Amino acid sequence: MKTKDTPLNHRSSGIDHQVFPKIDLTYERSSEEVWKTLSAAMEKTNVAKLPPKRYLDQNWFRISIAAIFVIALSLGSFSRLHTKTVYSAAGEHYTAMLPDGSTAEMNAGSVLKYKPIWWFFKREVVFEGEAFFKVRKGKQFEVVSQLGRTRVLGTTFNIYARKGNYTVTCYTGKVRVISTNNGHSLDIEPNEEASINRDGTMKLTNVELISEEAFWMNNMFFFTRTPIYLVFEEIERQYGVTIEASGEIKTMMYTGNFSRSLKLTEVLKMLCRPYGLGFQLIDGVYVIQKE
Repeated sequence: MKTKDTPLNHRSSGIDHQVFPKIDLTYERSSEEVWKTLSAAMEKTNVAKLPPKRYLDQNWFRISIAAIFVIALSLGSFSRLHTKTVYSAAGEHYTAMLPDGSTAEMNAGSVLKYKPIWWFFKREVVFEGEAFFKVRKGKQFEVVSQLGRTRVLGTTFNIYARKGNYTVTCYTGKVRVISTNNGHSLDIEPNEEASINRDGTMKLTNVELISEEAFWMNNMFFFTRTPIYLVFEEIERQYGVTIEASGEIKTMMYTGNFSRSLKLTEVLKMLCRPYGLGFQLIDGVYVIQKE
């Protein structure tokens, strides 16, 4: 008697066919075809999806780093280039408040520049004119002018920097004055004054300081053997006027003082009479001439 063939001979293997029923594993495609289709699908996934995602992530990372670098560089450049300019016009005094609390009391016709954002890295002002500085203690503080530089840590001092004239007067603390021309320096203390000539040479003078502030801050102006054209220029700044004088008159030397509380005509009379001079207002200009 013939027996029916089965995929597995359960009896010969010792497995009870009642526990594992017969399963039909018939496929329309061969195993080779199935594996080929599956491999093609996996390869398509690897090539079309995964590398572009990794490539995109890397690009975004590089772009982000570059953007951060550009922003940081831009902010650094801006902080170093951004400059604030303070003017004290003719006929007025003005107090410039600096970022650290230091102040510059500016005389008429003065200009001060500084970098507010960069200030706490480097305390530096560019200045032309006349000002009384009160410097808070801290890092080095430097005032830069055409003829010289003044360095301090914490002190009060007056700087006069106009048209080739540069004079620093120390009131408190200690001040170092440096010639821009040749780099020579001079340290001065209270009641001392350092001047720099156009050729860079320096001069030290002992002065008697009656108050803790410069006279001009109290509207008083003192001159000792000063070329009279410089006195006229100071009057122009304090009163906001224009004064003209001939070359011969400009060579005269003046010793004296005036108060800004006086009227302009009173000041001009006081200045001109000792020299036999007079003045006329012509087309808005005060013309000084011999009487």
